[in-house]
Amino acid sequence: MIELLDYVLDYNDNFWIVEQIDNEVKGFKVYEVDENGSRYNNITKKNYSKAKFQKLEIIPAYKKLFKPNEFYLKVKKSLKGVWKKYIEVLNKIGIEDSDIGIYGSYLIGFDITKDIDFVIYGEDNLYKYYDNNELIKEYTNSTYINEKHILYQYEKHRTYHHKDTDLLEIIKRNWSGIQVDENVLSTPRFIDREHQHQTLETDNKKEIIFEVIDGFKTALLPRHATVLYNGEEYNLETCIWKYQSFLRRGDVVKCYASINEGLKTILLEKEKSYVKFIKKGKEIK
Repeated sequence: MIELLDYVLDYNDNFWIVEQIDNEVKGFKVYEVDENGSRYNNITKKNYSKAKFQKLEIIPAYKKLFKPNEFYLKVKKSLKGVWKKYIEVLNKIGIEDSDIGIYGSYLIGFDITKDIDFVIYGEDNLYKYYDNNELIKEYTNSTYINEKHILYQYEKHRTYHHKDTDLLEIIKRNWSGIQVDENVLSTPRFIDREHQHQTLETDNKKEIIFEVIDGFKTALLPRHATVLYNGEEYNLETCIWKYQSFLRRGDVVKCYASINEGLKTILLEKEKSYVKFIKKGKEIK
């Protein structure tokens, strides 16, 4: 079964990441064949460049599927340094190897250049991680995301998001990442394996204002929050990758979204939606 953050190799030898599952499996092309590219792939034996345009599309037919957990189990014993310590502390706090994966360029055959990207499966493991967040950082001798990296990520990603989105504030809210040194940050992605399908968008799209009742599960993929809109509780959903942990209890937010009145659902889409904070809450959980 294909899941969020799986990768595929299409018949043109381009690599894709799965970012959204609704009635179709959708994602982004992340690496494309380029004979002059600077990244050599050990699987296809070809050179690659990062895909120039990250547009959400239906995943094409593919000849190979890459599963993060399968790869992690294969390479776990070869991990060294901080990455070995990171896995050790995850196991210590009760996160099993069956719920850990490695995604990103390492998964699909590129050499490690700076960091390793981890995924953790299961909603219960999100709570274990949060409750032991300080221990994880102490054990790995790491810190929260630093100011330099916040600005670096903002400049790197802002062109992929709506101009009215408070992206800088969203990046600052990354509580789970481990800043290994001044230039290296690894942020685990959490996937709710039991609920990976996102509600379909509707034609009812408009600018709205809501208050966040519970935003903790915006750390998960798909991202979920309970919000108060028009005096009623709604479930807010999104698969936007960069929106990890973007809402907190007490936030008052203005956004453009797809509204499903029957299901009481608010859907944020990357290309069309934006998030602006009118009032900032403080409680993560």
